[in-house]
Amino acid sequence: MITRVAVETGFIELLTRLIAESDGGDPPIQRTGKDLTCSEPTLGKWLDDCDFPFLMETLALPDDVFCQQFPGIRLSQEDRKAFAGLLEKHSTECARCHAQKTEAIEWAMRVDKAFAENKQTIGDLLINADEI
Repeated sequence: MITRVAVETGFIELLTRLIAESDGGDPPIQRTGKDLTCSEPTLGKWLDDCDFPFLMETLALPDDVFCQQFPGIRLSQEDRKAFAGLLEKHSTECARCHAQKTEAIEWAMRVDKAFAENKQTIGDLLINADEI
């Protein structure tokens, strides 16, 4: 019997393989900032806990979508924009967070590339998952 967990695991394994294959000659992502100390740990925690591109996209959501997805967080779009600017500035000034942001963006680009190059394969897996 194939379970939802098995399907999700299969999807993750496929995605991992496709990303590795699409990297081609790309060098491995360097973890240069892991041994550095964050200059503003309160801000750095946000970058530790959230993928930078995802965090920026989330903070940029329209108010209605943000409120629906995060009903317990009361931040206006203006407040979120200011917070995103603060995180952006911090990730430029702090060596640790700059390295972490760079790694997250590089990883997101590799995932996007793997999806773009393998739409049919990924689509087929998702369609077949519904039949299981």
